[in-house]
Amino acid sequence: MLWISAIFAAATFIGAGALLLREARAGDHFDFVGWEAEALPNRWLYRLGAPLRQDIPEDEALSRYFALNDRSSPEALRLENIAEAVIEERISIVLREAGIGWPLPMFLGGVWPPVDMELAASPRVLVVSPRGRIERERTEPLRPDLGTADAVRIEREVEGDGARSALVVATGGIATYPSIVATGDGYADTVSAAAHEWVHHYLAPYPLGRAYFATREAETINETVADAVGNEVASLAIERWGLPGAPPPASAAGPRTDADRVFRDLRTEVDTLLAAGRVDDAERRMEAVRGELERNGLRIRRINQAYFAWYGTYAARPDSVDPLGRQVRSVRERAESLGAFIEVMRGVATRAEVVRLAGE
Repeated sequence: MLWISAIFAAATFIGAGALLLREARAGDHFDFVGWEAEALPNRWLYRLGAPLRQDIPEDEALSRYFALNDRSSPEALRLENIAEAVIEERISIVLREAGIGWPLPMFLGGVWPPVDMELAASPRVLVVSPRGRIERERTEPLRPDLGTADAVRIEREVEGDGARSALVVATGGIATYPSIVATGDGYADTVSAAAHEWVHHYLAPYPLGRAYFATREAETINETVADAVGNEVASLAIERWGLPGAPPPASAAGPRTDADRVFRDLRTEVDTLLAAGRVDDAERRMEAVRGELERNGLRIRRINQAYFAWYGTYAARPDSVDPLGRQVRSVRERAESLGAFIEVMRGVATRAEVVRLAGE
């Protein structure tokens, strides 16, 4: 059934992936074509080879894989395909039971499009914003192996005219087909990211997916819906199968919560300064807060206009000031099921439609 993945990958590139392919150049940019040619057959070759292998039990494979600090080690590479297959299957089961996606026999993945992900180094992204306002002017996918010196060089090149703010950021995944999901996260975040990227695949033929590259508004709605569905799918998967291995250590929620508040306050302050034309003051304030956060143990290399332009796309984040996150959550609360929620959201492409659905 390799042809099924090939057809869907082609459709993905023609539609939602067209802009990314345009950036697949040599040098610092991520080679989507080369990666796709290598990764696309992996799922089906792995499944075809199943009768010839003696794989270790699923839970053991997940426990061993996510316990590794080095996900590029020989042991990680041996466990990677098993971990991918288990996560794909569990996401497929949750989606199928939630009524999301076109139903298919389980040997084809259980839903359409089939859940297909690769644990790999996820591309970095160059984000460019005007200095005078927070707005994503453009983004470019970059190689995942770029170091800090490379990031600084690229940012300085973009900022050379004094009119733009630039930032090279890491990504947790990207909706190629198969999707790329970053290897460094824990199990829960990995499942959430894989489900998030699948939502982009699913939405591609619908109004919300078709509008992704047409307006920043539709892009933000799309990403916020993908976050909401991804997080819920991960919670349902953990509720059903549990966490692999020993429970993770309890996290210190306080500092993270405080940081969310700091970012919300800072974004509001920066917007006010920029609206008044006080660009230098806004940049000094962002750097001052970055330094304060670092002294309190949260290291962020740069906070600038491009930083907020990038993370502002994800309105479901707890540090977001965008009301869209609250509105999408309200639509989810009104929906009878996760399937009903995504069926409603796939038909929207504007904030006005989301506000109407949220009853505001």
